[in-house]
Amino acid sequence: MIIERLTKLDEPKRKTAAILALLVAACVCYFAIARGSVVKLQAAKANYAGIEAAYAATENQQAELSNLQKQFEEKEKKLQEYQQRCFSGAGAVQFFENINAMALAHNLKPISRIISEPRELVADKEAKPQQQFLKTLSAKVSVSGSYFDMVDFVSELTNRPQKVSITNLHIALPEGEKFNPNASFKIMLAIDSSKDTKK
Repeated sequence: MIIERLTKLDEPKRKTAAILALLVAACVCYFAIARGSVVKLQAAKANYAGIEAAYAATENQQAELSNLQKQFEEKEKKLQEYQQRCFSGAGAVQFFENINAMALAHNLKPISRIISEPRELVADKEAKPQQQFLKTLSAKVSVSGSYFDMVDFVSELTNRPQKVSITNLHIALPEGEKFNPNASFKIMLAIDSSKDTKK
């Protein structure tokens, strides 16, 4: 039926119909072939945008992780510095055992040394587990000797990496004595008992 109509047309109209047919065929082929590619290209662009967003999110997470790691390293460093300033339980006992020998080394005569029982530094029931290891150990010490030797002795006690607190320092000349005063003071040490459990 279409062929019969085309045969009845004159030459220019046949050429026009043929060109129109070719254009229709080209459009159909274009949409058949290129449409799938266009759809795939649009899907790829959407997928690429998703990948870029995921990459940006990963970079943000990595930056946060790096920041957390730096904070952890700083806290770890502070903890190590703190632990260096505390005695272990055994180290504190040994320190107090050596006090008389240290006094004698500074030409002082030890009079007395009374060591108290360790006390918890944080007496809160809701204390963090790391705070439950903190204790103090103290001793009341009395020595006799020259003032300058006492200054050197106290200086040796406090000039160490661990924290040593001297409180209640009293210096007085005993009756009848002119040159050698008596000194009494309290020494307090911070103990990290977790050092003893790590061994």
